[in-house]
Amino acid sequence: MSTAPNGRVPVLVRQVRHELVSLLRTPLTMILSVGFPLVFFVLLSALIGNVVVDEGTGVRLVQFLAPALASFGVIMATFSFLASGLSEARATGVLKRQTGTPLPRWALIGGRIGAAIILGLLSVSLILVVGVVAYDLQLFGRSFAAIVVTLLLSSFTFAALGIALALLLSRPPIVIAVTNGVAIVLAFISGVFIVSGTTPAWMNSIAWAFPLKHMVTVFSGALDPYATGSALQWDHLSVIALWGVAGSAVALWALRSGREHATAAPQLSTSPRARAEDARPRRSTRPSGHRLLAGQVAHAQAILWRDASSVFFAVAFPLLLVAIIPTVNGGGDLDLGGGLILGSFFAATMAVYGSAVTSFVNMPQGLAEERERGVLKRTRGTPLPTGVMLAGRVVAALVVSLLTLAGIAVLAALMYSPPVPPGWPTGVLMFVVSATTFAIVGLAVASLVHGAQAVLAATLGTLLPLCFISDIFVAGVDLPDVVDTVSWVFPLRHAARAMTESVSSVANPFPWEHLAVILGWAVIGVIVIARWFRSEAVKEATPRSRAGTAQADRGDSRPDSELTGAVTPLRGSHAADIARRR
Repeated sequence: MSTAPNGRVPVLVRQVRHELVSLLRTPLTMILSVGFPLVFFVLLSALIGNVVVDEGTGVRLVQFLAPALASFGVIMATFSFLASGLSEARATGVLKRQTGTPLPRWALIGGRIGAAIILGLLSVSLILVVGVVAYDLQLFGRSFAAIVVTLLLSSFTFAALGIALALLLSRPPIVIAVTNGVAIVLAFISGVFIVSGTTPAWMNSIAWAFPLKHMVTVFSGALDPYATGSALQWDHLSVIALWGVAGSAVALWALRSGREHATAAPQLSTSPRARAEDARPRRSTRPSGHRLLAGQVAHAQAILWRDASSVFFAVAFPLLLVAIIPTVNGGGDLDLGGGLILGSFFAATMAVYGSAVTSFVNMPQGLAEERERGVLKRTRGTPLPTGVMLAGRVVAALVVSLLTLAGIAVLAALMYSPPVPPGWPTGVLMFVVSATTFAIVGLAVASLVHGAQAVLAATLGTLLPLCFISDIFVAGVDLPDVVDTVSWVFPLRHAARAMTESVSSVANPFPWEHLAVILGWAVIGVIVIARWFRSEAVKEATPRSRAGTAQADRGDSRPDSELTGAVTPLRGSHAADIARRR
């Protein structure tokens, strides 16, 4: 279908508006693409952003945090979430059905790109406004053009790359894992989360090969209070543009080859294969409790390992952080005092983070998704007790957490060669208790919050801010008194502190206080699960059911049409009698 040039803009505007409405109706997307960069900026600014780096001009450290985290917001909105949304639409057949409408293909893709760019610009605007209002961030009119050009060019580049990856990769979980993994790793090696560390030369060379480092450099130059001129650095902008051209070429090739249509899964053979043993019952008695539990653990393990995005964020991502964060912050052998080196510190905290992602985020979300699909409701019709099913999920999450711990321990030993800590048995015990508690609290959240997307937003939206105030991602930062008090209320900081003390080369007493708080949260979680967990999804009442409920509340059995005086249509013999009379 051809569209007149003067009619293309309204079509594109309407499609952008449609995509924006869809994004606004998905709170998780707004939280992850806009909320998290803003939360990271606020937390880091509150912790270290008010440090004055120049007494003469009053320049604060936030002046250099804002452009980096604003760039992170752009890449998350225009690269990660654009690719994830497009891949999901492709896998579910939405994109295929849309291409069968009169709407041009360029409008379909352009609408998604436009909505993602607006989302990224919203993230940048919020960070800059909060920085100016709350942390004395300075903006300069001389560099306004550089900021606008950098944001628009980088947004188009990341959008083109995101579309290309979404069309080249096959399944949404793989797209989510790859795009988020690339974005977060590039953010670390491009200096987004590095405040005072120095990136190694080899890592810096890798970062310069990708567009994010160039975007951060130009954006930082535009907000640099000591720079002069327009801050338009054409060499860096040229690299960003080249990546945009390459991404656009790949995306156009994928679109022209029809890759926006999901590849059909191979059909399995349905021919019956009768066997003599199928006629005999496999067991004559009720299976024992431990066999039921083992089966549920195996089932939950299969669910967790089949989700590529969950495996990445729960297992691979903590391993990457153990390798990257100490490397860019002075080396893993940096002495933190108290018999603790930087490599051991982040090995302990990343193990806690990985267990929290597995037990508190991924497992409850998977359970909520099964509840929405009616799987849990059908399970109630089987001999499987609900308690055994939930226990299987908890044990499965614990197994994945222990595997993550083992991988981190091996990696830290190979990279940083720390001495064997005397408190490692205590550390393993506290890790098991913490991971189990995270799983129980996650199930409690799934008991109170019913939708799968809402569960993910609640758990992930709670975990990430707590990581910044619970000594997970930062070390040796003095928190404000209020924030410090709040952090000790939750089990995450107690788990992190117990683990870091256990990997110290100096023997520490058993952490009874931390254990008591963690077990207290486990008890609260068990009470919530026993009281409010439901296997059936909660459905909103339809207008018809709400009307029926209101009628029942009135205590009247007559139809609403009689009560309101409405005329009901005539059917059957009554209509025939009237016709004969006429």
